Amino acid sequence: MSQLATQPNSETKSQLAKLFPLPLSPVEAFMLADGRSQYPMMCDIEVHVQGTIERGPFEQALAFAIERAPLFQSVVERDKKRGLVWKLTDRMPEVEWGEYGTPCLTGYDGHIDLFQDLGLRIYVRPGSERSSFLLHFHHATSDGVGSIAFVEDLLTAYHNATPGTKFVKPRKWEPERLLNRCNASLENPGWKRGLYDVYCGIYGASNFFMQRPLPMTANKPPLGDDAARQQNGHITKAVSSEATLAMRKWTSAQKVTVNDVLLRDLFATLNDWMSDQGIDVGSRYLRILMPQSLRGRGDAAMPTTNDIGFAFMARRGSLIRKPDELLESLAPETAAIRKDNLSRHFIGGLAAVQSLGLLPWMLNGSSCFSTAVLTNFGNSWRRFQAKLPPADGGLTAGNLVYDGLTGTPPCRPNTAAAFCVCTSADQIFVSLKHDPFHFTLDQSHELLSRYVDQITRSGDGPSA
Repeated sequence: MSQLATQPNSETKSQLAKLFPLPLSPVEAFMLADGRSQYPMMCDIEVHVQGTIERGPFEQALAFAIERAPLFQSVVERDKKRGLVWKLTDRMPEVEWGEYGTPCLTGYDGHIDLFQDLGLRIYVRPGSERSSFLLHFHHATSDGVGSIAFVEDLLTAYHNATPGTKFVKPRKWEPERLLNRCNASLENPGWKRGLYDVYCGIYGASNFFMQRPLPMTANKPPLGDDAARQQNGHITKAVSSEATLAMRKWTSAQKVTVNDVLLRDLFATLNDWMSDQGIDVGSRYLRILMPQSLRGRGDAAMPTTNDIGFAFMARRGSLIRKPDELLESLAPETAAIRKDNLSRHFIGGLAAVQSLGLLPWMLNGSSCFSTAVLTNFGNSWRRFQAKLPPADGGLTAGNLVYDGLTGTPPCRPNTAAAFCVCTSADQIFVSLKHDPFHFTLDQSHELLSRYVDQITRSGDGPSA
């Protein structure tokens, strides 16, 4: 048995055989239905390392990690009794190797049909001093936190496959937890909590449909079938370590979170940028979608998957232009979302929409659900369960030093910008995936620079 193995391959297959075919959750069915040729439902996670990725250890590590991420190795089938199900295969995802810095273009913008194709493509870019690999995956197969678990398995296995390294025990892996994904209902909540949940569900649903958000593409013509893409992938910029540290200090003193400030600053950036684009925000609503991981105690052992809800924060332009009041309004709402996992009500709403056969109407492409998306991965190192050896500026994985990762969720019709925040010990990194049909790469760099500049000014404190 190689250093990679923690249990016989036959035992892993036996565990998975008891679970598959696995019915799709309401979230996964939604992600599947919302995939479309011009706007594939694809996420990106780009892993950054010091050193040269060696092909042999990487291929061994990928085989190990894929075995522990069965949805990355599955296709969708329609079962007469159970509806849509994941069917496990023995196929491996496509891997493209190229020189460091080479764009990831082959198949990147292609529509992945999960009824035929695996939902993961990998682009490996080794260089002499630095390397990277990009995970390009269908959102039905995983959320951001799930993809970070996959990265952890891959790096741990790469370390163990590298000759001369000391064995690092991989994270605990409990595939039966897949049965509880996207199932964040409380056990025996009691009548008070039950009434509170009903109230939150009704209140949230009414706001969702009554607060019609203004899209970033409000002044753009309808997209034609022959529209050309003007860019590809995501871009990333860093907030200085000085501004990051300063913001962490004053937010702690003010008893608000850094995420509250990032949310406030994104509202302000969108308001100003859209106004400069000729869109009259006025007192119209802007809405930001915030994904929330619903994983609970012990779920770090869950295989790569979705376990996610969505919270929607809407504010009028008149309030957005008052930064201190805006922050004061956001902090208690985000605190309630975190405390009570309020984003789980979105899952119940999806299940109801699907049971009533209304999903095609919901996804007709004419409605704007949110102006933009903001997700915060935090520091990926802190999510790792495996004890990879620390190194100067990162974690050791064989001959590599892991710096961190960046990435974004997908853009959707009318939700033209997806922002993702990743952090290290001393810096904030912000990535953006912008609607590739309506905006050029130069416009995307301008928008992201404005957001980073806004965050940097916030390092000076309230009213900055």
